[in-house]
Amino acid sequence: MPAPFMFTCTGCWQLLVLLAKKVAADDGCFSQQINLARHIATEHPDEVPRPHGEDCPMCPKYAELPDDAGAWAQHRARDLFLPEHVARLL
Repeated sequence: MPAPFMFTCTGCWQLLVLLAKKVAADDGCFSQQINLARHIATEHPDEVPRPHGEDCPMCPKYAELPDDAGAWAQHRARDLFLPEHVARLL
């Protein structure tokens, strides 16, 4: 279930609908996931979860890189709308 704030933001809501349509059609939804995570990271930075714990294989890799593009925030934002086992793949 997406985070509650996402239902009060028109951008989030529209991107969630696009993601749901791709998932329902069993059509690749990678770009929709990225677009939604990017939107959250840029428009709702205070809502982005803190870095994951030691159980996340990706966070240490992101921590070593300059985050100019917001990739680490986007990685963490995926937890807000995807199951953990899917969100932490990228």
